[in-house]
Amino acid sequence: MIHTLAIIAVSLSSFFVDAYGSGCLATYSRQKYWRDGDRSLIEFFKTEEGKQSKCGDVHLAVADASREGQLPDRNELIQFVKDFREQTGNNGTIFFTYVGGASPSRGTEAVWAADFVPMVELFLLYDLASEYGPVGMSFDAELDKAGWSKVFDLVADSRQYLARNYPDITFEVDVRLDHSLDDKEAVDEIMRKADRVSVTTFASDRFGLVEMYRTFFTRTCPHCNDESFRDYKAKVTFVATGDCDAPCGTTMCDHYAFVPSNIQSALIQLQASIDIARGTVIAQDRFDFFLEPNGTLIGLDHFEESRCIYGDGVLAAIGAPLCGATATEHSQACG
Repeated sequence: MIHTLAIIAVSLSSFFVDAYGSGCLATYSRQKYWRDGDRSLIEFFKTEEGKQSKCGDVHLAVADASREGQLPDRNELIQFVKDFREQTGNNGTIFFTYVGGASPSRGTEAVWAADFVPMVELFLLYDLASEYGPVGMSFDAELDKAGWSKVFDLVADSRQYLARNYPDITFEVDVRLDHSLDDKEAVDEIMRKADRVSVTTFASDRFGLVEMYRTFFTRTCPHCNDESFRDYKAKVTFVATGDCDAPCGTTMCDHYAFVPSNIQSALIQLQASIDIARGTVIAQDRFDFFLEPNGTLIGLDHFEESRCIYGDGVLAAIGAPLCGATATEHSQACG
């Protein structure tokens, strides 16, 4: 077994040396780990399996429309971010995420999503951006073009104020998009004004992922594949899932029972999909414009759903619930 694992490690090393990009993996979380002293996410980044994520962006869900204008765990969140930076070695952007779908206490979700911008500035940026950055704000919500325009108008106002008064404080903006979202006006607005988009995909193999990348670049995004592509600002992270409750064919959990380390299988499929897509789904110069080699190009969706594929050994080490039996049952059924 040791000999087999050594061969796998060498093969993976050679694979990623020849691959496009840094291989950094984005991490997305909906659970509020700063509550009740839950250290499992920080401990995960200390494991060997978590090291692939150390250079990637991290998205922390901190608010939704049900708690409009409030960040009740502000002090705990600030300390969590400080501990995270100091203890894990992660140097990606930490995004504070607004999660849509809850019922707003007043107005519409677009109103509260826009209000999230000054809330992050007031409650988090002044304490964290200079010393513990890079940081940013992220939006996991479905808004129309008018709603996104309100958000980006407030982003511009905040950046102008900070540039005049606190030039050392900067932030990035990320928006979550489904690869097949049917709203070209909203997508166009987002691509022009966001710094990054997290594009969700649902496939368990590289070829299925590549077709979803193709859909995004050639159908969903209005001008990603024409001569005006450089008018867009947003860079792209493609996000897959490891959710073992998802249907067969849509999740990296499909591979769990058939490989020594399913997270390595997920990384190989994700990186291979990027290598195949480069220069095939759209022209290479356009692809390289949206997926910069030094950026976070790939990610795994919500850690709470995807963590099973890291294996029960990792989950036990970080104090998280075990789920190997569930993952094995899923992958055997999908095989």
